[in-house]
Amino acid sequence: MESASSAKALLEGPRGRELSLEIARSASPSHPAEFYDSRRLLPPGLSRNAERVLRMLTSVPEDFAISAAELHKCLARVVRRAVYWRPPDEISRLLTEPEVREAMIPAAAAAVRSAGSDWWTQPSAPLQHYVQWIGSNVVQGTGEVSLSGARDKLKQWHGAILVQRTNAPVAAGWTGRWWSGPALVGLPVTTSALPGSGPAGLSLVEDPLAWRQARTFPLRARSGARVYEIDSPASWEELVRRYPLDATLARRAAWSKAAGTPEAETWFWRIPDWVAVSEDFDGVHLTVQAYLRTAGNVEGTSYEKTMLAGWAPGETWWLTDILEEAGEPTDWQAAEGNEGWQVSRP
Repeated sequence: MESASSAKALLEGPRGRELSLEIARSASPSHPAEFYDSRRLLPPGLSRNAERVLRMLTSVPEDFAISAAELHKCLARVVRRAVYWRPPDEISRLLTEPEVREAMIPAAAAAVRSAGSDWWTQPSAPLQHYVQWIGSNVVQGTGEVSLSGARDKLKQWHGAILVQRTNAPVAAGWTGRWWSGPALVGLPVTTSALPGSGPAGLSLVEDPLAWRQARTFPLRARSGARVYEIDSPASWEELVRRYPLDATLARRAAWSKAAGTPEAETWFWRIPDWVAVSEDFDGVHLTVQAYLRTAGNVEGTSYEKTMLAGWAPGETWWLTDILEEAGEPTDWQAAEGNEGWQVSRP
């Protein structure tokens, strides 16, 4: 019963539903879909692609098991494809239908039972890893990580938000900023390491570039670190409620599209005021389970909304200068097919 309840909770969010679909795809080779009448689930008019999706979802056996390694690959594919700046497509809308969500329970339950999900509810680990991408024409590796100046960086972020609030995107087809965290000002973002996979931040990246090389730095927060845990949709809403910042003009262009409803254009959008958060907390950690249930969902009251976006599962954003080095960096290179990473050899 607990497994079924956890599986249903996983299906509350777009990313959780997409993960269940990935698991169904993983199950398809060994469990070919049987023919069925899709009209039992939905009215006619589905595309062939949607029909194939329904066939896959309804063919996952109740006792299907997925390995930890395969589950992580499925999760990584979902995270890479996450978008928050365009309307839901046919498949995304299909997965919200109550009958279809019911059909996804075996796939979601397989995720919950897998040993690969054991870390999904864990809080921010003492030992963390910062990922620095190398060889990109956008982000260059410097061989070091900045662990100071957090307050000035947050002030820079806050100033940019104020500018965005008075200068909404005007270019045709441009959605502007779409992330919820204090991005692009140089604050460290870390993840824990996973057995056999390296730091989670290597493979769990939203909207990634074509990175082939990376360097990871082991870091540790000093004693007494105050970390806010986002472990459910409610804890994300509570963070926004306690530290609200109006981001309507800064985020409406993207998030109203992602919401997929015309009335979203009338909503007021809120994100956390990260400067205010930093007064009470040194870091904010997002569990994998909370990511799957929350990211991409519209949360909030009838007229004040928020969205968790641009924040990968397992990440901790650090808002104060509390981190210190905890070892030597490690160089990595992407594995063949971009399915995972391996340590670079001299």
